[in-house]
Amino acid sequence: MLEPWNDASILPPPIHTSKCNSDVDVRQLSHTCKNIIKVLSKQSPLHREAAICSRFLYKFDKKFRNDIGYRNFKKVNTALRKYLGLNILKDIESFHSVLPTDDDQYLPTRQMLEYVLVRLLSFSKIMERICVCSKVAAVFYLDRVKRGESHWMSLMPFALLSRVWSMSTVLLQHSCNWYTNLQSFLDKLKLKGLNFLPADYMLPNNIEEWLDMKNLDNVGRFQWSQKKDIEIDQSLVEDEEGDTFDNILDFVNQINENILEEEEPMTISVPDKTKDAKTLQVTNTAVDFGEKISRDIFKNFFKPIEEKIIHTAERVTNKDSLNKFMLKEEKFRNENSNQSLTKHLSFMQWQALRSSLLALQESLSNNRKIEKRFKKIWQEKCLDYK
Repeated sequence: MLEPWNDASILPPPIHTSKCNSDVDVRQLSHTCKNIIKVLSKQSPLHREAAICSRFLYKFDKKFRNDIGYRNFKKVNTALRKYLGLNILKDIESFHSVLPTDDDQYLPTRQMLEYVLVRLLSFSKIMERICVCSKVAAVFYLDRVKRGESHWMSLMPFALLSRVWSMSTVLLQHSCNWYTNLQSFLDKLKLKGLNFLPADYMLPNNIEEWLDMKNLDNVGRFQWSQKKDIEIDQSLVEDEEGDTFDNILDFVNQINENILEEEEPMTISVPDKTKDAKTLQVTNTAVDFGEKISRDIFKNFFKPIEEKIIHTAERVTNKDSLNKFMLKEEKFRNENSNQSLTKHLSFMQWQALRSSLLALQESLSNNRKIEKRFKKIWQEKCLDYK
């Protein structure tokens, strides 16, 4: 059996009034209803964002259908459609129209207020769903923006989700306040007719605990499987003047001083022919940290020694020598070798030179013409760029 707040087919109770003998602050009850009507009647920005969300999903469904952030984006759209189909504004207006305007005490029945509270529970659950799903989807899109992956296609949904999250969070806070204010009048109204709620169902007394609002901010964050606790020295904490850099240098100097103080002189015993033990005192007071080198120089230590191959453009005289020359040059360029004759050319310049040489290789010219045309192309598209 579905709970009343989760049942979309629930019907409102009949409109009845009953004379209430207890003191009921009708003005406060009417003020709360007017506040709800005022806020809910000005949600055209949220409706506009819901329309943009629906159009975005329709346009990019095939392109991003397997993306995790896109799937949470679809959940936001589903929750927004549920909100648009709830029509809680009409229920509040119907309840407010029954409230007395003069001094008579004919108030709505308790069943009518219970129906309004149930609809507020549904409204708050939908807003919570929108908050959670929009935050989870925004985290993935923000990660894409930081990595530069399809940043243009990620900025628009990230901005849209941020606006939806901010508006839904405000409405969620409003719904908690509305529920608390209206629930205080529940015991003061009388029952008339059949019970609206099931006999074993109780409305929550504290809606914030029912929604777990304390942990709402933690939902949507990454839960790492491996966590490592790092102890931070208090001297590294930034002070009011922002001297974090000086604190780090002082901290490093202090560690070096402690290391030097803890080091003790090393003693080495050297046996003598006369069997007299002599002690050689060796004190290690200086530490050789080496010399800083770049990463490229460090990688050169592990590169194999290249065999010097005679590679020159002057040996190109026919198609066979041209083919061998191009194979060697392309190999040297891929290996970033110093023997490459076109290492000063950019990628596009090399492609232009390569296409011209391939066209020359496929031509039907004789060897003499190939040699002359090769020297001309080599001069124009390689040597002239130096």
